[in-house]
Amino acid sequence: MCKSVMICLALVASISMVLVQGQTQTQQTCAQATSLDFNNQTYFSGQWFEVARNPAASVACITLNVGFWQNTNMLVNVSHSSSSTSLLADVHESANITLVAGSTAGYNVSIVKGNQQEHVFIKLLQFVNNTYLTGCRYTGSDASTSAGFILARSNYTAEGVKIANTNASAYYSNFQASTYGNVTQLNCYASSAGQTGPLTLISGFLALALLLIKA
Repeated sequence: MCKSVMICLALVASISMVLVQGQTQTQQTCAQATSLDFNNQTYFSGQWFEVARNPAASVACITLNVGFWQNTNMLVNVSHSSSSTSLLADVHESANITLVAGSTAGYNVSIVKGNQQEHVFIKLLQFVNNTYLTGCRYTGSDASTSAGFILARSNYTAEGVKIANTNASAYYSNFQASTYGNVTQLNCYASSAGQTGPLTLISGFLALALLLIKA
C-alpha cells in the first residue's frame, strides 16, 4: 500500500499520463492513416448518404451513387444542396477514380462540377456493420483542411451513426467520440425538371468513362 497520500497521488498521475499518451499515439491524422482498398464492388457499389461530418459540412442532402467500370475505375456521382440550410439537392458533381490494385494510400480525386474542378484527397477508413463507411478528406495537398465523414446506407439509424463515430474516434484524430455535425437528409428533394435517377446517372457516367478510357 502507498505510505503517503502524496506518493499515491503521484502514482495515479503517472498512470493517467501513460494512458493519455497511449490513447494519443493510437489516433492518426488523415495524412497518416491507411485507407481501405477502394476496389471492392461488394462493399462500395450503390447509393450512399453522407450523414455526418467533423467539422460540420457547409451543405446538406449529400447523396453519392457509386459504380465500377471493370476493376479499373470507381465512378461517383454526388448531389447536394447549395448550403446547409437548403433542402434542394440541385448541385451535381462527379468523379472518375482510376484505381491502383491493392492500394491503401487513398486517392487524389478530381471532383468535376460543370466547368470547375476541385482536387480532394480521400481515404476510406472503416466499413461498419455493412451499413456505415467512415473516411477522411482534405483539399489538394493541404492536410490541415482535413475532415472526417460518415457515409451510410438507407437503413442507417441515429444510434448507428453514433457508434460508427465512436469507433472511428478511437483511431483517427478527425473524429471525436461525442462530437460530430449531422448532415441533414430529412425532407431533401430535387427539382423535377433536372432530376435524374441514380441508375441513369451511373449508366451515363459509365458511358462517359468508357469514352475517356478509350481516348
